[in-house]
Parts: sequence; C-alpha cells; structure tokens
Amino acid sequence: MKRVRARNYASILKLLFIAVSIFYFLPDGLAEARSLEIMEVDISAEVLPNGDLKVVESRTINFNGQFRGADQKLYFSGVSLYSEVLIREGDFYYTLVNQFHTSEPGTYSVQVYGDEYFVIDWSFDAYNEKRTFTLEYIARDAVVVHSDVAELYYKFIGDEWEFPASSAFVTLGLPEGAKQDEIMAWGHGPQHGEVALESPKLVSWWVAPLPANTYLEGRVVFPATLVPGSNRFSGKEALPGILREEQRWAAQANISRLIRKYQIYISLSLLFGVALILIRMWKGALNRNNAYNGDYYRELPGDYSPAAAGYLWNKKRFHTSYLTAHILNLSRLRHIGIEEIPGIEDFRLVEKKSEVMLSPLDALITEFIFGKVYPYFVPNDQQQGEGSQRAVLFRQIEEYAKENPKEFHSFYSSWTGAALKDGEKKNFFKEHTSWGWGCLPLVLVIILALLTLIWWELYLVGTVLLSAPFILFFASPNTYYTEFGADQLLKWQAFRKFLLHFSSMDRSTVPSLVIWEHYLVYAVILDVARQVTDQLALVFPRPEAEPAFSQTSWSSLGTAQSMAVMHSMNRMTNNLNNTIVGATSSANKAIAAASSTSGSASSGGFSSGGGGGGGFSGGGGGGFGGGGGGFR
Repeated sequence: MKRVRARNYASILKLLFIAVSIFYFLPDGLAEARSLEIMEVDISAEVLPNGDLKVVESRTINFNGQFRGADQKLYFSGVSLYSEVLIREGDFYYTLVNQFHTSEPGTYSVQVYGDEYFVIDWSFDAYNEKRTFTLEYIARDAVVVHSDVAELYYKFIGDEWEFPASSAFVTLGLPEGAKQDEIMAWGHGPQHGEVALESPKLVSWWVAPLPANTYLEGRVVFPATLVPGSNRFSGKEALPGILREEQRWAAQANISRLIRKYQIYISLSLLFGVALILIRMWKGALNRNNAYNGDYYRELPGDYSPAAAGYLWNKKRFHTSYLTAHILNLSRLRHIGIEEIPGIEDFRLVEKKSEVMLSPLDALITEFIFGKVYPYFVPNDQQQGEGSQRAVLFRQIEEYAKENPKEFHSFYSSWTGAALKDGEKKNFFKEHTSWGWGCLPLVLVIILALLTLIWWELYLVGTVLLSAPFILFFASPNTYYTEFGADQLLKWQAFRKFLLHFSSMDRSTVPSLVIWEHYLVYAVILDVARQVTDQLALVFPRPEAEPAFSQTSWSSLGTAQSMAVMHSMNRMTNNLNNTIVGATSSANKAIAAASSTSGSASSGGFSSGGGGGGGFSGGGGGGFGGGGGGFR
C-alpha cells in the first residue's frame, strides 16, 4: 500500500514539474499578454549655420510585459546622409556594435539599406516599467537654400509608427539674425495639431493625441543669411510657390475644421435629406394621388379571382390562403359541396355539377381533388358510376400530399404559377427601374464616406454618409403601384375595415347572406374570416329565418341553428386552411428528406498671420525624415 501511495505522489510531482516547465519555456507572447503605450514624444531640433539639422528625439514608453528591444527607420530622401547617431537613456549612452540586430542590452547598431533609408536597432530589458529612450542624430544638408529664402521641410515623426502617442511636442531652434516677420512656419498632420512661432529663434509643433500611422511634419522658411555655410541650393525662387501650396492646403484644412465644428448639424441635415428622398420614393411607389380615400368600402373592389386579390394584397407574394379561398369560392359557385361529417370532426368536398363555367384556376383544383386524390383512396371497383357524386375528406388531401409529395408539389407549383400569372394580368404594379446604374451615385457616396472617415477624420459625417446608401438601398420600396393598383389596394383596405366593423353598423345597410357568402371568400385572403363569421352570428342570430339562407352553401353545414351554423362555418374555414398548409408542409418535408437521402448516398495650413502659427493643414507629406519604429 505504501508503495502505491509513493507512486501516486511521484506521478503528481512529475505532472507539476512538467506543467511548470511548459509555462516557464513558453514564448513571452504566450506566457503573458504584452502591450505598450507611448506616453509622450518630445523632439528638440536645431538648424545649424551650415544647413544641417541636429535632432534629439525622446520617447517615454510604458511597458506592460517583457520587451527586449526596439528599432527605428529614417529615410534619406532630401538628406545627403545622417551622422553622429546615438541612443541613450538619460546620461547612459548605448554602445555601438557591428551585430545587426543587436541582442545584448545596452547596445545598438545601424544598418543602411541602399540610398533609401537606414534602421537604428537597440536592445534593452524592460518589464512592466516606464522607460525613456533618446535618439540623437544629425541630418546633413537638411536645409535647402533658394534664391529668395531658405527652407526646412522635415518629417519629425513618420507615418509608420503602429502605436499612437498620447502627445507629441516638437521644438525647432533657428540661428540668430532674423526678425519675427521674416519667419514662416506650417504644420502638416492631424488637423487638431498646432504650430506656433514662439520667437525669431524658436518654432514649436504640438499634437495630442497623435494617432497611429500618422505623421507630424514641419515646414519653415527663413532668411538664407541664417545658414551661410549651407551646401544645398535650388537656384530658383521658391517662396511664392510655397505660399500658394500652403494656402491651398490651409483652405482645405479650414473647410474640414468648419465641417468638424458643425458636423452634428451637417449629419442631421444629411439624415433629413435621406428621409426626404425616401418619402419621395415611397410617395411615388404608392401612387395615391388619385386613389380612393374613403373610410369604408361596402362591396367587393374588383371582379377578379381571390388569387388576383391576394397578389395585390400581399405585394406579389403567394400564400396558401389563396388556395383555401378558391375552394370556398368553388363551393359558392356550386362546383363543390362542403359537408360536415358528424362524429369524426371532419369535412368532405363533394363534386357537383354547376352551370357556371369553371375558370382555368378552378379547373386545376377540381381535377386534382377528384381526378387525383379521390381515385387514390377509392379503388376503381368501388367508384360510383357515371353521374354519381365523388367525395374527398379534408384529411385525405393532407394524407395524399404526405404519401405522394411529388404529385402534390407538381399540382401546387402549377396552380401557384397560374395564380401569379392571373395576378400579373391585372396590371396592379408597374415596372420600376432596377438599381443598375442607379447604384453608381451610392457607390460614389460610399467612397466619399470612406475618404471622410479616413482622410479627414470626420467620423460622425463619415458614418452618416456611409449609412445613407444602405438606408436608401434597404428602406426603398420594392413595389410600385399603377394608378389602378393603388386605387384597388386602398379599396381593399377600406373593405377590410368594413368587414371588421359591419356588426356595429345600421342593420339596413348590411348586405344579405348571399352577398356575405361571397365576401367570406375574400375575407380569407384579408385574414379576417374568423372575425366575419363571429359578427355574422350577431347580425343574423337566426340565419335559417333569412329568405336567402337556402341559397347559400352554408345550409348544408349541419343543423340550421344560428350558432351551430356559424360555428361550423368557422371550423370549416379553419380546417380547410389547415389542410392546405399541412399538405404543402408534408410534401415539402418529404421532398427535402428524399433529396437529403439521395445526396448523402451519391456524394492644418498656416494661420491668418501668414505662416506665423495656427492649426495644421491636411496636406504635406513631402518632407524627408519620417519612417517609423517598432518594439520586440
């Protein structure tokens, strides 16, 4: 027993040792989450009398987790070379080594890549602490001397830094010898940045915060006499062109700032404009200027089939209630009798001979019921002779669909196709131009929105602009009515309202039972059949006493007692509709199951002071320097 326990303890210790070892040797990125924050960037630059630019960059980093090194890139464009490159932390200077990349903390190295850029790489050991790294260098021949002025155009912070900075502050010192009005300065980058001409010897730029992948660029012109030892000359007059360029960028920035200031009102105006466009589109689609505007309509709005009425009412969509309404209409026209079967809570459809000619839609129904369903359940030797009545139970229709899904689906598809064509012939809807080339303005708006978001950083306006095309696309009407269609639709709406309220109206204005038999057919399409039968029981408390009662198909529904008749009518309508829904559902499920089985088996610019200070412009990007950096 002691040996067994000892083995168990040894196994547990081994597992603990393995777990600790795995955790210890995990890469830093897996062992713990790492992050960093650039708290501030402080850059002090000085223009030297020989036209060079001495730069001292300090970045304060808050490290969360383990970090062991960093690198920074600087571009040569516009600079003959960089020299005196140093890395330090406070008074501690890193040691230059030949190895690139470096690996020993406290060392740095420099790698030149052709005539495009060079990279400074340095190593350190930082863990959950705040450190400040200072990069020093001299950019040779940074100042270009024109025939009228000298110009420094330098990108102090490049757009390749993937980390935002809480703040960035740049100061530039100039040689002595100039007056205040002889110095002009501009800033390029985020439009919330500021540039200030502190004195004839000092220019400053300030941005808080500085987003990731965003540059900070300074441009300064001053008398050429300040850099007598410069070796870089353009040989041309430059100030007029610089002023024009900066004025253009400043104007663009001022417009952007104005939009930014009032963007909430601009956004509300854009949304209001979108709403007006939608209202106009819907008004044109509904086409109600000359349509019926009464509260009630007391007769059938049109002399067409229930399927055609449903095509209009449900905006071209097909519902199973269309088939239910047509069977009720066949009963009204005496082509079919509907009889209740006592004891089994079911109804049956009985074939009859009527003098009224069958429509093509109705002929498809009777052929299916008595030509397909009836023979399926009644063998030939049991069928009645010529002239006898054939009958089919409601439940037999659903059973037939379940056992013969393809045959039912074939009938249902043929009938729905014919019903939809019947609705199309009535000219309820007009063809409207599909989006096609109409999408082009929406695409242009989306492009403008992306520019507004990314380039100008107008997030509210950009979001509204980006949302507008999608609102218009998805909220615009899909159907456009003709004048006839709009008039008919409003009449059907008023007719439906009449069907819901007729029991509270003057009894003398209510149509007879024969008319209501016709109305009930369309009440199924309008989804108010139950409400109609409930109200009929109130308006006609003794239907058997009505002279027209014997002329209706309802007289065959059991006893001629008022409530029993109305209750039977209600049940019959519900049962018939449930039968159609159940039949289509059963057929679809059976076909889907068969298909599944078969498949599985087979298969800023300058301010009004003329360059003396103000906000950044949105232009620029032409200065050298820049680049970016990273941490490891």
